Amino acid sequence: MADSSITPMTTQTTVTTVDLLEAEYNAYPYLSFPFSHTHPTHLFTLAKLFNLQPKAVETAKVLELGCASGGNLIPMAFHFPTAEFLGIDLSEKQVAMGLKDIKALSLTNINILHQSISNFNVPDKYDYIICHGVYSWVDTAVREKILQICHDNLATNGIAYISYNTYPGWNMVNSVREMMSWHTKNISDPSAKAQQARTLLKFITDGLQDDKSPYAEFLKGEINLLSKQPDSYLLHDHLSSFNQPVYFYQFMEAANKQQLSYLSDAFLATMFTDNLPPQFSKELNKINNIIVSGQYMDFIRNQRFRSTLLCHQALKVNRALKTEDVEQFYLQLMGTPNNPNFNEASIQEGKEIIFTHGTLSLKAQNQLSQLALLILHENRYKPIHYNELCSKLAQRSNNNDMAFIKKHLNESLNLLRAVFAGIVNLYSYPSIYTLEVKEKPIACPLARYQAKQQNFVTNRRHEPVGLDPLTKTLLEHLDGTHDIHALEAVLEKQIQEKKLLALDENKQPIEDINQIKKHIAQLCPKALENMAKNALLIEV
Repeated sequence: MADSSITPMTTQTTVTTVDLLEAEYNAYPYLSFPFSHTHPTHLFTLAKLFNLQPKAVETAKVLELGCASGGNLIPMAFHFPTAEFLGIDLSEKQVAMGLKDIKALSLTNINILHQSISNFNVPDKYDYIICHGVYSWVDTAVREKILQICHDNLATNGIAYISYNTYPGWNMVNSVREMMSWHTKNISDPSAKAQQARTLLKFITDGLQDDKSPYAEFLKGEINLLSKQPDSYLLHDHLSSFNQPVYFYQFMEAANKQQLSYLSDAFLATMFTDNLPPQFSKELNKINNIIVSGQYMDFIRNQRFRSTLLCHQALKVNRALKTEDVEQFYLQLMGTPNNPNFNEASIQEGKEIIFTHGTLSLKAQNQLSQLALLILHENRYKPIHYNELCSKLAQRSNNNDMAFIKKHLNESLNLLRAVFAGIVNLYSYPSIYTLEVKEKPIACPLARYQAKQQNFVTNRRHEPVGLDPLTKTLLEHLDGTHDIHALEAVLEKQIQEKKLLALDENKQPIEDINQIKKHIAQLCPKALENMAKNALLIEV
């Protein structure tokens, strides 16, 4: 009798993009940072500027799709305890990390769920929906789901934020990505993969040192940029199994299918045609279609990344802004003066002062304009309300004609134009931090908690602030019970225990105890002042 055989039953499985991404993010979690331009207060500000009626953040409901471990969402919930926050993420490991922080901070207004965007099915409406760093890293079906959620789950006056990689800028960047992907295709260990990618980049850079061709210069610039990024960025932004940029017009076509309209860019300067050279802006201003002109701007600038704000098509966006629209906001000067010693003694009628930010400049020859810029410059670490600017300007110019002051700021200096140039930032909410170093300084409790866990913290402007060892040590002790002498004693003890190093100007260790004390006495006040400027200190 012939031998019989049994064929094992097999189950055919299909590995999807979602499966690949989940495995990648669980294997090597993405560093989760705060992004100030995603914050609901920023979205609120831009919606107000264009005459919409967004929900006050204090009572808003906020959803973040792809929240990682909550580095962006948790600080929002911490500082707005009466608002509600929900985040979802594909990585079970990162969700667990976020939930641990939520529990440690005793937050009751936020939850993070381990869930795929594809499976999101919550009937709630949200006033703000955030999706940062996801859209370009998922397939078409998930992209459609993101936009569907923005339609189905966005409140009537809600604002959605979505960021994505764009063409044409990514046409050239893709060559670097594909080169690294091909070189590391047989490496599964994330750390080894990142290391080999960096080895390749160094090899390319070394070989191009003497090559001055445009492509070589681009490659060297791109490689230099990547060399400054952590492994998690390299792995997930460039070596991910999926990364598909889109043109701006393609993104908006997909959004329109879900009955969503373009509100603005998260960065106003990128949407203003007059920021381009005159020959370009003159022609683009003839186009009565903001999507078409925006796409032409992307071609001209070789745009590689966008952060787009969407709203329901039923809402009427007012783009006919007036110069006086700036009056309802807080202002922060971002530009740098051409005179590093710019002060009141520098002000002189007819003598030009220039503030530059990026490639754009704001020039002033009029004394009143110069004085206004000086006041903004003096308040550059903490936004000042337009009305307070007017009051200070009237007082210091000895001109109490407030109507004249406002007209000058709005029309002669044209602060709104400076806003669209990116030289001045707008805020709707006051800044809840102090620039004064108190006798017993207090740091934001969230920052104190984060300093114990990692080497960066979230400040009160929702920005990541990197910590050097000295600042990290000090920050944990800024609870209002330590004066400057107690803080210096903490640092001295850390140095004696070899947990910190005191280095002289030649980067050599200081051994003499008296020199160590002198060194600490110089560094400690400077570190505290720097923390104040970085929006880490608060009032009692």
